[in-house]
Amino acid sequence: MRREVVLLLVVVALSQSDALRCYCGGLKFCSNRIETCSDFTELCGRVIITAGATPNYFKGCMTRTECITLNNPGISSAFCCSSDLCNR
Repeated sequence: MRREVVLLLVVVALSQSDALRCYCGGLKFCSNRIETCSDFTELCGRVIITAGATPNYFKGCMTRTECITLNNPGISSAFCCSSDLCNR
């Protein structure tokens, strides 16, 4: 039993070390400046929202679909990448 628990902890630790890390901020609330992405968010993104009187931005983990959708000329511009901390 103890061996299984240790093995499970090792697997969890290794899976966390392989997860993508992205800068997080702007309009997106983050508890830290850097967030660790889930299995479902495979990209880091930086989005500038140009619609409205004052441009805004946010950055953090996102899906490929979100990145494509948010790259909408005249409304918003999205830059997405797939390596650690690439969305500065």
